[in-house]
Amino acid sequence: MISPKSVEIFCGTGGVGKTTLATSRALYLSDQGKKVLLITIDPAKRLKQILKLDEADAGDITPIDHKLFDRESCQIDALLMNPKKTLMRMASLNEEGWALNNPIIDILTRPYGGMNEIMAIIEVQHHLQSHSYDCIVLDTPPGKHFIDFLQSSQKIKQFFDKSFVDIFKFVGKKFTVKGEKEKSGFLSLIVEAGIKKLLKYLQKVTGEDFVEEFIDAISGLYRNRESFISALDFQEDLKKEALSNWFLVTSVEQRKVHEAMQLQKEAKGFMHNDSFLVINRSLTPFLEAWEPDPSPGGLSQLRNSMKERESAIKEISGLGYKSKLFFPEILGSEPLDHVKELAECWSKF
Repeated sequence: MISPKSVEIFCGTGGVGKTTLATSRALYLSDQGKKVLLITIDPAKRLKQILKLDEADAGDITPIDHKLFDRESCQIDALLMNPKKTLMRMASLNEEGWALNNPIIDILTRPYGGMNEIMAIIEVQHHLQSHSYDCIVLDTPPGKHFIDFLQSSQKIKQFFDKSFVDIFKFVGKKFTVKGEKEKSGFLSLIVEAGIKKLLKYLQKVTGEDFVEEFIDAISGLYRNRESFISALDFQEDLKKEALSNWFLVTSVEQRKVHEAMQLQKEAKGFMHNDSFLVINRSLTPFLEAWEPDPSPGGLSQLRNSMKERESAIKEISGLGYKSKLFFPEILGSEPLDHVKELAECWSKF
């Protein structure tokens, strides 16, 4: 049995059934008596389609009706990531929400605006610290966006880099927070003169209103920087085996396996060694049960060829992993049928 952990992270390239498997894992954990929060940070929001969620509820916790899964009870809450709502909740705790009512912030917090992955780290941390759930199942975005998620801590470090902040202290906005003192000195005067020249140039190109809004946006984010910085330690915690289970999802298709191996290579240093490779849509159970005409040139040759091909792909994909989990192809037409059947498969591991 795979021991449930506080955070269970599902990653992979697009089109391999990652969101469906993450949902099935949440259902399985709920059946085991765990209270589960299922979060998707995939901008495509496949989870919305599977669980029939309303886009208007994005950013809010939505309890899942047990009837959806044909259960007598269900302890699953779902959350579609909404970066702006996460940011405003965070800012309200810091009493700095007013500083983020800005059109630049609105652009940055759109699904593909650049802050989705950073906000996801803060959102997961918030619910983990609340101790409201036994497990948080995280459905990450596919491919490159997953790597962006892993590297979001580096983005935070770069954004709040000291030299960057020092520059913007001299644009006429107050960046001081409680306990912080304004700095002065010859170097500061040089920086101030340089940034003023830059701003004058930007005003000519973009207009004065844009520059003012941009500065206000930077100021608002800086005022809430402690919440961002605290997320750095949490992302490091995700690398600890005691806290998290990582599931890299692929499917029995040569191209998808290649993509998964590339993703694994790029994610090296983030995922701990005790991770799981999930091979989805395996045809082996069907091929084993299939008994076609054994005559030469018949369908038995096709079956044997398919079995050999699938076996070879599984062997290649398993390199570098201690544990491989095989899930069969589900033939049902409805996504919820897939989720319910896959949830039963988890009991085998």
